[in-house]
Amino acid sequence: MIFSSFFSRNYRLYTIGQILSNIGFLIESIALSWLVYRLTHSGLYVGILIFTSQITIFFISPLSGILADRFERYKLLIYTNAITALMSLILGIAVISGVHSLWFIFSTQIIVGLTKGIDNPVRNTLVNDLIEKPEHLVNAISLNSSIFNIAKIIGPTIAAVLIPWKGEGICFILNSISYLSIITVLLLMKHKPKLKNNEKINVFKDIQKGFIYSFNYSPIRTVIIFVGLLGLLSFSLNVVLPVYAKEILKGGADTFGFITTYSGFGALIAALYMATKQHAFGLEVVIFIASLIYGAGFLLLSMVSDFALTSFIMIFVGFGQVLIFASASSILQTLADENNLGRVIGLYFMFFMACTTLGSLLAGKLTDTIGITL
Repeated sequence: MIFSSFFSRNYRLYTIGQILSNIGFLIESIALSWLVYRLTHSGLYVGILIFTSQITIFFISPLSGILADRFERYKLLIYTNAITALMSLILGIAVISGVHSLWFIFSTQIIVGLTKGIDNPVRNTLVNDLIEKPEHLVNAISLNSSIFNIAKIIGPTIAAVLIPWKGEGICFILNSISYLSIITVLLLMKHKPKLKNNEKINVFKDIQKGFIYSFNYSPIRTVIIFVGLLGLLSFSLNVVLPVYAKEILKGGADTFGFITTYSGFGALIAALYMATKQHAFGLEVVIFIASLIYGAGFLLLSMVSDFALTSFIMIFVGFGQVLIFASASSILQTLADENNLGRVIGLYFMFFMACTTLGSLLAGKLTDTIGITL
């Protein structure tokens, strides 16, 4: 059953909060990339923007995995979302007031990156705590991707309308407000007390245990390395698309927002397909096929300069991207044991962020140097 995980009350509440929060996040993502590109007219600076936030996620993710395994996950999420909401509010007020130098923008993203580095692995492992029946776990993980991609259709569309009309600042304010939704539902949930881990915390030892467990287990190791390499070579949409919208499609922030929206349609189709899966068997083949679709989409984008064709291709790009992420997440969360789950997901995010961070800088530099089309 495609919505079987909705039988769990906590997961239903979480879904509501996630949709609203992700809409706000995607509105801000479009506005932030566009603001930096508008101020600099450089793909490299957009790459540096992504680098600034992702490098902090890289350093903090292993620690986040330890926190996710040892402490109440929902409490950690309340703290991280409160901090991120505050940073979005500060950035929004600053931009509206005309105080938006690059150093200030990048400084806020360092703080956001630190909180996201804790938030991402905890948010992914929290799904395990919300599901009442273990057989609904893969369905819940896949629907989690659906939630994000429903937001990916709505968020960029709102940004495409708001930025030309009211500017980027209002987008940051809306994102700040949206974080209140996830904080509210986390407070409304009925949480089971987490079993106490009385083992003394030794950060380096715990991180080492996570590395040994993950890389000694062949299926987990393969997924982490494969997705990481994809991140290095191709997960640079946020760097490339603002430049593509402006230089190739001859558009503005609205064009950037709308082509991102079309990727959301493909992503939603992929996520709903994944929601029909009842187990993780065969998902390694799905990741391989999805990677071919995603790569072919990027190649085709380099050959076209028409908005309609670009929008059509972006459907396949979004489809492939989400199949990769949802399949990888389902495999890792299904295979990892409960005591190491947080560390496995933390390591996954650390490795992926390390690769995408370098990939973003590389994409930004190449965009400025050789262009983005064949």
